[in-house]
Amino acid sequence: MSEIAIIILLAIAAVFSILGVIGLFRLPDFYTRTHAAGLVGSFGLLFTAAAVIVFAAGEVAAGNSGYVSFIFHAVFALIIVLITATTSTHIIARSAHRSGNFPKVRVDALKEEKK
Repeated sequence: MSEIAIIILLAIAAVFSILGVIGLFRLPDFYTRTHAAGLVGSFGLLFTAAAVIVFAAGEVAAGNSGYVSFIFHAVFALIIVLITATTSTHIIARSAHRSGNFPKVRVDALKEEKK
């Protein structure tokens, strides 16, 4: 039963990864491409780590206690990557905007008003 859950989680991770890569090539500007890359890093890893956790939990339930550390490592890596990926994406987008790389939209929420 856990094999089906693992396959579904890995398939979802693959879909997010493929959509993110397609977005890197097809989206029009830097900011939307950054968003697509964030999907790969965040959701791709989220579902891959969930598959690892389900696999390790199944092994632990079967009596193989050597897989307990897999669960802790997957959760720790997931927390670290989700925090750092969102923060670094925000910092990269903010520095791109400050260096003059403006989005190709009509409304720019980060544009500073001239006084």
